[in-house]
Amino acid sequence: MIKVSNRVRTSVVALSMGLLLTSTSFVTVANAATIKNGVACKKDGLKGKAGSKRYVCGKNPYVTPTKLTWMLTSCPEAYDLYVEAKDQYGIFKDILSASPEGLAELGNLQKSMDSLDVLMKTKVCKRGA
Repeated sequence: MIKVSNRVRTSVVALSMGLLLTSTSFVTVANAATIKNGVACKKDGLKGKAGSKRYVCGKNPYVTPTKLTWMLTSCPEAYDLYVEAKDQYGIFKDILSASPEGLAELGNLQKSMDSLDVLMKTKVCKRGA
């Protein structure tokens, strides 16, 4: 059996206690912060969870596009898909406008895009969701 001096043992215990207290204070501080849509956060890409909802820190395109805030993780993903769909809409518009049937479909496509925009503003990316 290896003999360990009292001084080494005391140092190890003190270091262990210090690490334990430090890590506990970080957890407490992190839990004290409110995580919900629209609340300011400090680091882009930081992830958090409140209840059953998962959040990410970033610039919410509908609530505060210039400041870092918490938003549902589905918000930036859905917004990227929406932007891509808007870009594709321009291509479909050119193709569908060539025929009368296509114009009717173009109207339906426009209504769908508008509905998606409203859904993004009121459900997926809204403040306080």
